[in-house]
Amino acid sequence: MFDCMPEPLHPVFDQFGRQIGTVQRCWLGRSKAEFWQALSLDGCDLGSHPRRDDAHYAIQDDWDAGRPRDPRSPTQRFRAVSGYNRGDKPLYLGR
Repeated sequence: MFDCMPEPLHPVFDQFGRQIGTVQRCWLGRSKAEFWQALSLDGCDLGSHPRRDDAHYAIQDDWDAGRPRDPRSPTQRFRAVSGYNRGDKPLYLGR
């Protein structure tokens, strides 16, 4: 996981004003370089990015990709065919 200092979470909103994720400033590596950690609405880690705009884009891209995730691998999208084969139900994000 990321070694983040206790920094505030900054909400990210879609074009309708709904919160779709958060970004948080953190310092990584030996040199403690500044990065922005992107978290989706359900808490899925979307990586660290060198610029805040890049972290916002990662959240927007994740949101546009669709809302359901695979319950056994929360970083991947749910695929109904594989879900039916395993008997799993998708996890839905948000409201």
